[in-house]
Amino acid sequence: MKEVEKHPGIIRADGEVIMAPWIEKEQVGELCQKCNGKGTLSNRCRCKGRGVVADEEKTALQGVPVDKICPRCSGRGYSRMPSSVAYTAIKAYLPELNERTWRRNWKPFYEKLVSKCYAEESRAEAAFNKMTK
Repeated sequence: MKEVEKHPGIIRADGEVIMAPWIEKEQVGELCQKCNGKGTLSNRCRCKGRGVVADEEKTALQGVPVDKICPRCSGRGYSRMPSSVAYTAIKAYLPELNERTWRRNWKPFYEKLVSKCYAEESRAEAAFNKMTK
């Protein structure tokens, strides 16, 4: 809900208000600056989802393009979502959750859960690669 000015009002040059501004609260659609209205954010990093980037130093030394594992995403193709983003999202549902409680109790659980998800993802990828070879 946002206050929307329906009519700016009428004010004479001498400052006398003939008609006051008319403002109502209503739900308006706004274009998100971060996602440009798409509704999702791309987590891809500078490797553009490939997991490898050009190594400028070795390329300059050898004269041919040399790739290396992306240092930002460790070859995953996307950067991990920081725990602060998860805290902000959870705080919307649990406003009484303070940051200290999050850091001491829930953040370690969140990080272990994320690590478990990545481990299972790599196991599934290995099984898929084994079956498709």
